Amino acid sequence: MKMMRNAITVLMCSRGTPMILAGDEFGNTQYGNNNCYCQDNEVSWLNWDYLRMNRDFFRFYKNVIAFRKKHPVISRPLGPAACGLPDVIACGANPDDHVIGRSNQVLGILFAGRAEDAAGDDVVYMAINAYWEPVEIRLPALRAGLSWGININTDADDNVFFHKQAVFLKSPLFLLKERSVAVFTLFHQ
Repeated sequence: MKMMRNAITVLMCSRGTPMILAGDEFGNTQYGNNNCYCQDNEVSWLNWDYLRMNRDFFRFYKNVIAFRKKHPVISRPLGPAACGLPDVIACGANPDDHVIGRSNQVLGILFAGRAEDAAGDDVVYMAINAYWEPVEIRLPALRAGLSWGININTDADDNVFFHKQAVFLKSPLFLLKERSVAVFTLFHQ
């Protein structure tokens, strides 16, 4: 389930048009067959029992789609952000990036822009840990008065993987669990 949460989170927090297949939203499987269009059997059929069995994943999937819609900076460039961040950065491959220690196991992507309604900045930071051990990351520095909050954590200890409103982080350091994804936005009090 965590790997499925990882996949939809990365897909919905990436530029471009998300390509999804009917049944992805409730964990339907084709048992590894990516070319079953000409089969008329359980490999190509939608198993609607998965919707009942994976109700929590279906709810998570819908929430991540709503998150993408709420943050248009993910899907397209907006005007420059007033908070001084670049419009898009990718980090994690160099020791000078936002990762402490194992910098080549984590990829961080930041999208920043001015909200279309000029109500404020739209800033989204996604961190992906493909490594098999937890990695402590340092979130990008923000100017005084701004703080990070977490919206999505695919390996949350409390099994609350999605927050509609960002949950305040007391520190810019975050322990990103093994093989997981976390998404952060500006925290507004």
